[in-house]
Amino acid sequence: MLDITIYEQEGRLVAALNGDLDNAASSKAERSLVPVFERTDSDIVIDLTKLNYISSSGLRIVLKVFKHVRCNGKKAILKGMKQDIEEVFFLSGFLQLFEIED
Repeated sequence: MLDITIYEQEGRLVAALNGDLDNAASSKAERSLVPVFERTDSDIVIDLTKLNYISSSGLRIVLKVFKHVRCNGKKAILKGMKQDIEEVFFLSGFLQLFEIED
């Protein structure tokens, strides 16, 4: 199960993911992230503090967010990764694409 909360903080749009971003949750995640794809004027923070699991389809969605933000000249920031989630991003080569915040 995955919940996504989107809010603004310090001039940035934050998408906080809570639960598992697996194959079953990927379509819901894309629908929930529509406000992120509608924004072109701010950096995007993906808060992974409460993310327990991410699958390859989840990584694809996060990469899609990165490409959208990058095309608009803004930053994509990953925040609060647990060690196992960070390892998935590292092994996939995606970690180097994002700015990282604790």
